Amino acid sequence: MALGGDGAFPGRPAPGTHAMTGGPGGDADVVVVGAGAAGCVVARRLADAGADVLLLEAGTAAASPRAGLLDIGPDSRVVARHPATLGDAVLELPRGRTVGGSGAVNGGYCAPARPADLEAWGPDWPRRYAVGLARAAERLRPRLAPMGPVAAWVAAAFPGRVAAVAQARSGERRVTAFDAWDPAGAGVRVRAGAAVRELSWAGGAVGGTGGARRCVGVALDDDEEITTRQVVLCAGTIGTTVLLLGSGIDRAGGHPVGDGVQEHPELLLDVPAGLAAAAAGLPPLLSHVVRLELPERERGWVPEIEVRPYAVPMHRVIPGLEEAPHRVGVALMNPVGRGRVHADGSVHLADDPRDATALAEATALVAERLGIDGAVTRSTSQHLSGAARIGEVCDDSGRVHGVEGLRVADASVLPALPRCGPYYSVLAVAEELAARVAAERAW
Repeated sequence: MALGGDGAFPGRPAPGTHAMTGGPGGDADVVVVGAGAAGCVVARRLADAGADVLLLEAGTAAASPRAGLLDIGPDSRVVARHPATLGDAVLELPRGRTVGGSGAVNGGYCAPARPADLEAWGPDWPRRYAVGLARAAERLRPRLAPMGPVAAWVAAAFPGRVAAVAQARSGERRVTAFDAWDPAGAGVRVRAGAAVRELSWAGGAVGGTGGARRCVGVALDDDEEITTRQVVLCAGTIGTTVLLLGSGIDRAGGHPVGDGVQEHPELLLDVPAGLAAAAAGLPPLLSHVVRLELPERERGWVPEIEVRPYAVPMHRVIPGLEEAPHRVGVALMNPVGRGRVHADGSVHLADDPRDATALAEATALVAERLGIDGAVTRSTSQHLSGAARIGEVCDDSGRVHGVEGLRVADASVLPALPRCGPYYSVLAVAEELAARVAAERAW
């Protein structure tokens, strides 16, 4: 997808322009904040149901459509960077700031949540998730990729434990949610360069007059006010948290926003050079994983591990990244620790000693099986979720408790992080929550 000369996405209003219809309900029936995975799904489905939808995206540049390229390097124009702490380490978390969101700049791996994960969400979630996942699969159509030499080397060390991971790509082209759901094709008005500063409230404040709590729109960074009957936040776990906290939706008002977020901690193990020599171009970075279980710990906790045989060194797929060793990832998929997202967008990642011990044991096991003794680097999977969980901040339809006209439909609402990458789950949950909004005709 190429950018027009004015910096706008093709066929979309240029940043700062006002392509709105107005009307008695304000500037739109529904305003969706964030054109990432969840935002594209919600906007499309509500437009299909007859709503006048305005989809706001803060970014103005388009990510490369080249499959396998992770456009998160130091000179990237399509990510926002958030500082994070992990114990004594200081990290940077890049998040997509473009149509398609982080799904336009990450690996696009599509792994469904397991039934046990969904049962922990609530008794009706296995059915709801299955329906949402089927809808998402029809649109995205993820594809499996052949096993490369690195994956084959790791799989041979763990016979019977390897699983294929589907990819959101078509040939050499990445398929994002913006491509697959095509919200503009359903009449959604997509505005680039529209960064939302805060939510707007009836009465001018979150409490409003007489204690009423009703969201009536959003205010942009340039002070433009947009009114609507329904705001749906899909700005990602960090972006949605910043908007909620900055607009007065916080623990003091009974909403534990930003608390208890989950992530899949990961250790990166250096492996011998030359393993990727047979890989031409940009193969899928992660076509297969190895799944392991460690011995049971206290309170019945069984640490579950995902070994990630990355096909090539990261500097091959991240533009501008300094050359680094080829590494295999070892991630903990059911961590005990919980972190926090702060109002300024900074993140405190969980640093639970139980998680660290389990990861160290798993990495030692992987190194032994592979017959290597490489250096280990601490990292994270970039799977942050659960900042506005269903059951605590939102109800089962994504409505923020005690607030009219405001919903959340991105990774923030996941009650618990599934034991896989969350991308496919975000799409499935967004499909299900959008269906509920459409059925209620909440606008």
